[in-house]
Amino acid sequence: MTFLGWVDHDSSREEAILRALGAAKGSDARDELGLGTIRDSFADLFFPGISTIQQRVRYFLFVQWCCELAASQGDSDRIVARLRANEETLIGSLKHLGEGHGVIGILSQDDLERMPSEIYWNGLAVLGMRRIRGGRPRWARQVAASRWAAKESNLLDEGRKPAVDLGFDAERPDPPKNFPRIEDLDFGLTREEGDFLRSRLSAACIDDDRLGHRYNLFGTFSRHRRATRAAWLWDHPRVGALKPEVRDMVKLAAAFARIMQGAAILYNVCVTRLLPPTPDATRLVAQHSRGFTEWAAALSAADVDLLVRRLPEIPRLGALTRHRVDERTLGFVRRWTELAAGGAGLLDHAGALALVSEREVYLKAGGGTSRIRSAKQRERWNGNSGSQMMDFRWFRARSCLNDLAAKPSA
Repeated sequence: MTFLGWVDHDSSREEAILRALGAAKGSDARDELGLGTIRDSFADLFFPGISTIQQRVRYFLFVQWCCELAASQGDSDRIVARLRANEETLIGSLKHLGEGHGVIGILSQDDLERMPSEIYWNGLAVLGMRRIRGGRPRWARQVAASRWAAKESNLLDEGRKPAVDLGFDAERPDPPKNFPRIEDLDFGLTREEGDFLRSRLSAACIDDDRLGHRYNLFGTFSRHRRATRAAWLWDHPRVGALKPEVRDMVKLAAAFARIMQGAAILYNVCVTRLLPPTPDATRLVAQHSRGFTEWAAALSAADVDLLVRRLPEIPRLGALTRHRVDERTLGFVRRWTELAAGGAGLLDHAGALALVSEREVYLKAGGGTSRIRSAKQRERWNGNSGSQMMDFRWFRARSCLNDLAAKPSA
């Protein structure tokens, strides 16, 4: 069994692990070639506070309101239990929306393992809505300790408001009456809620020194007050309004995504060629080879030149967002970018095939999960591994932006 743990008194370490867990969930997390640190560096710069499994921006308020209601009384264990109960009620209040609307737990409900508060917990801190560091148990203990200290200081005299620190931004909009037990609850934002969340998202920054804030795209993109269906973040209607430095960073991310997609597709080709000769295997080889040929035909020499020139900047971006981009990863990206100009010919290029295969073996052979090395792992394979182009959490950010752009509810 594999597990993650941390020393409970180290809140900064706990925050880092929670952030990593949040970023590692979702369909964009498959990372056969170890490019996740670079992918997440761009994503954290562009859309701080957003993870791959967040879909609706009003959840930031839902979770804060649920926490504040839970923290109104009791010890830490009772606070945690009440938070769970509030979130289960919230799920029940939203289930009328049905599937496909971003409701967390609509199928699992009472058996849900990852509650909304876990999914949005790190984002609340990045947006400045949560001030107490660490996970939910630590937060509950600190709230309980604050209440006890208030009692000890005789601050809970009859008729006086308790001076208890709930650990959240008190300037947030008030919850609707009877929250979370509301029959027609939905994700529509009031004008006040929209203005508040737009402000928090625009001000969000992943690093404490705020050096990366200039790359936050929420400020510029949220000024587009209509829903967008842009397929990629670099297609957003307001990309042209970005400052040149930021627009150049978006171009670099786009080049990285387009070029490295070829390596991911070629990895699929390598694995399918190792499968036993069956009609299904032949079909998969042809499918992935065709995908690679299409990728090669669309490859831009300008993208290759851009990534070659600016690749030395990548480790600095990783450090800025607390992701370590090691030299092996940088070397792999550099070598693949140099080879990429070979186009469709790379399907039979020994060096390119070896580069991709050896990269996967280096990352996974130690854990016995390499499909290149293990026939058993190939037997369990579904035929496709992460060959979609990286989106840097754009699809989740787009959903949040479209929520903000919708007409305010009454």
